[in-house]
Amino acid sequence: MCEILLSRRRDQDDIPFQRAIIAAVRLAILSGVLFLSGISALIFETLWLRLSGLAFGNSIWAAALILSSFMAGLALGTAIAASSKLRIRPLKLYAALEIAVALFGCTIVFALPIIGELLRPLFQALWTHQTILLALRVLFSFVILLIPTTAMGLTLPVVLEDRVLARSEFGRALGVLYGFNTIGAVVGALVGELFLIKAFGLWGTSLAAGLLNCVAAAIALFLVRKTGLVETLTASPTGETPRWLRLDYRLPWRPLFVSFGAGCILLALEVVWFRFLRLYVASSATAFSLMLAIVLAGIGLGSIASGGFLKRMRQSALPILLVTAAILTLLCYIAFPVPKLGEGEKNFYLESWKQIALISLALMFPVAFLSGVLFPAIGARVQESVPSRMNSLGVTTLFNTAGAAIGPLLAGFILLPKLGFQSSLIICAIGYGILCLTISRKENWSPKRPALLGLSVLFVASVALFPFHRDEMHFANARKLYESEEQHLVKKIEGTTGTWQLLRRDLFGQPYYYRLMTDGFSMSATNPRNQRYMRLFAYLPSALHPQPEDALLIAFGCGVTADALTHDVDLKHIDIVDISKEAFALADDYRGAGYSNSLRDPRVTAIVQDGRFFLQASSQRYDIITGEPPPPKVLGSVNLYTEQFFKLMSDRLKDGGIATFWLPIYQLNVGEAKAILLAFHDAFPNTVIWSSSDEEWIMMGIKGAPQKVENEQVRKFWRFGSTRDDLARIGVEVPEQLAALFVMDGDELDRIANGTKPLTDFYPKRLGDVTAEDRAIHEFTSGYMLATSAAERLRSSRLIQEMWPEMMTAQLEPFFAIREMRYRAGLSETNWLAELDIHLRGSRLREPVLEALDTNSFRIALAEKSADNLQPPPIGLLPDLIADALSRRDYHQAIQVLEDKRARGAANRDDICLLTYLYCLNGEVAKAESVATATTDRERPFVKWLWGKLQAEYGFRPPASD
Repeated sequence: MCEILLSRRRDQDDIPFQRAIIAAVRLAILSGVLFLSGISALIFETLWLRLSGLAFGNSIWAAALILSSFMAGLALGTAIAASSKLRIRPLKLYAALEIAVALFGCTIVFALPIIGELLRPLFQALWTHQTILLALRVLFSFVILLIPTTAMGLTLPVVLEDRVLARSEFGRALGVLYGFNTIGAVVGALVGELFLIKAFGLWGTSLAAGLLNCVAAAIALFLVRKTGLVETLTASPTGETPRWLRLDYRLPWRPLFVSFGAGCILLALEVVWFRFLRLYVASSATAFSLMLAIVLAGIGLGSIASGGFLKRMRQSALPILLVTAAILTLLCYIAFPVPKLGEGEKNFYLESWKQIALISLALMFPVAFLSGVLFPAIGARVQESVPSRMNSLGVTTLFNTAGAAIGPLLAGFILLPKLGFQSSLIICAIGYGILCLTISRKENWSPKRPALLGLSVLFVASVALFPFHRDEMHFANARKLYESEEQHLVKKIEGTTGTWQLLRRDLFGQPYYYRLMTDGFSMSATNPRNQRYMRLFAYLPSALHPQPEDALLIAFGCGVTADALTHDVDLKHIDIVDISKEAFALADDYRGAGYSNSLRDPRVTAIVQDGRFFLQASSQRYDIITGEPPPPKVLGSVNLYTEQFFKLMSDRLKDGGIATFWLPIYQLNVGEAKAILLAFHDAFPNTVIWSSSDEEWIMMGIKGAPQKVENEQVRKFWRFGSTRDDLARIGVEVPEQLAALFVMDGDELDRIANGTKPLTDFYPKRLGDVTAEDRAIHEFTSGYMLATSAAERLRSSRLIQEMWPEMMTAQLEPFFAIREMRYRAGLSETNWLAELDIHLRGSRLREPVLEALDTNSFRIALAEKSADNLQPPPIGLLPDLIADALSRRDYHQAIQVLEDKRARGAANRDDICLLTYLYCLNGEVAKAESVATATTDRERPFVKWLWGKLQAEYGFRPPASD
């Protein structure tokens, strides 16, 4: 009998140990469950926000408020957790929540595009009431996301209410569970963007995320079935009657204020950090995902670490953590490791994931790690006043989520545009300091506990000694490549959508061209090469449309396309839509010959709006729609190159309307180029591709049956001096050159894209992030630049026959040949003098002569203006004055300037060769022979070729060898 009693006593003594083991195992399993849930949650969040932006708009206000509606759903879930007592087993409820997330999450991904289409009539009816329209968009997004986001907000508090976990120390359990849930989000951020979306598209990715939710639910239900003995060992009696929505505890306001502030500051910091890093990092979805993963990894690892030592933390730990976060916010920025440029590198546009990860870790990880430590610590402090685990975590998370919802709005709309990123970092650091003062107690400042006092002194010193001009170094690094090309800063704006820097290159003391940089990327420029295709966006459809009256330009850029549209006197109304008000704000800062601020034209209306949503929500229809969009691989731009976007363009066109759109084919590989071309062709069965002598292709689509264009209609721009001169500056001097821009039509596109899948909203990863040059794309493009085959394709094109005047397609081979020569000269070194000879003797065109001499009409205008009343003209002007004379076929004048340059000792070896050639061309062979004696490199292959040519054609006698 005694042995039996002793045995029972030993069993009773073992119960605490068994409870601890069971609780530890339970914690480990549930950590894995929440890890899976974290992967799924981040994937769903990415998908919902991406598709909500397509359905409800991606303007800065719309995107911010849609994100806030997502956060509001999470907050609602935490509010329910903060005010409820469970009637059912927690893990059963958790399983139901995960299944709800899976079911509604996938449904939303499939339904959002349909909902966006169904709401179009409502959006169009309310287009003139923008405030109401914005409110409705937020309301719709909130309602649509309400159930799954509320379920997400409930999951962690519900798990912590599990009876078995009740035997685990609260702070440790919270730290481990929250940490693994956040680490799961890290995996979701990387796997979703880098693998799942590329492999399965948006729909397939949503199903994969839903499957993870179901696995998590299944594990939770399995644990419920295995808890008979476990609940006997761990259950504690209670006399409470479970009820929903109760608040029978006193709120600990100081810890909750700190929870709110910590969430607000961290999310504000995330926006500020990302804005800063974009000065160095490629603007791509992959780079964004990697930076986000670094922040989440810091939070997750910090939370797990907090779970390990939270029980040993004293009351003074929270103030110390907060002031340390304040110090690190400043020090990590001050000590930011500016990347080193490799040999031959001139800018910091980082695409290597190793480099991005390194600088992201240095800047963001320490503070993110401390934030991860803070959350469980705050939760443990709140739990001292709120006995229920679910209630305490719910109310802590509610305040933290509310702060997190406000933080991005505060940073994006107030701090960054008003103060800039550097001052915003300082404000955030001071915010952490204020939270430290809020949560600290009098005894924390005792000299007997010097840690907090010492850290506070260090923080004050960090602010007082802060290098306030450090930001100028980072802005300069962002524009480093272009400053090396003699471009200098004109104006800088830190706005709501990014950091804008307007650069200018001067020539002969006058503005030559401008470059518009957003963050670390050159978004647009007014240099002569860019002006060519940007102006053709407007001139091509205007020339081919019988009676254009209404035009829409999507994306203002530097205003070049807008300027070209205002040159068309037939247009009665021009809408210009840009997502960034800063683009419009810079319009008055451009100066230069032949450029005017198109926004001052009374026919122009400037609209700050997401261009895609404008097409979706506006009821206006247009004769011409064109765009000067960001490059396709810039973050967020892919949805301006998809089949769905091009169909929206088609829908907003009147019958017979024409759309043109940019395709920078040199930035793509062959598969990506075909995917975009096919997407455009699917939206516009009548498609024509045009290009000048470069790889800036122009896609043109016609809605409905093409209309035959009369010869006089095409020639209309050459009847007016302003448009004739404007076209001549970009190399279109006669109407026939418009036809010689032809590359291919829809039939040829169908042939080459056979087996290619179009770029769509649901498969955005058919367009990759890598911007490295692909040699295969040049091989693909060069085949379409061949003069003979291009002319043949033009004449055999069914669409060209239906729309183009027949008399203008006759003798086009010389113009195609000029395009081919200029294209090849752009890819590799060519014999410039042989090309010049062809242009001088084979045509009367001006621009090809200038280009062969490495100049253009823009430079010539500046050189002539600078040379006025200067005798003799400065030596730096002479090459352009020579080229100008040759473009006018004034050989005598060109020879005079060359002889002047020679007499002043400024002639180089190419000048001697050119002068020798011109004397022969002008019938003065004897003078050519005299000049040739000054040739110093007579064995150079170029010189031997020239002398042989002149000898054969003019009887030139080369000088005797030394």
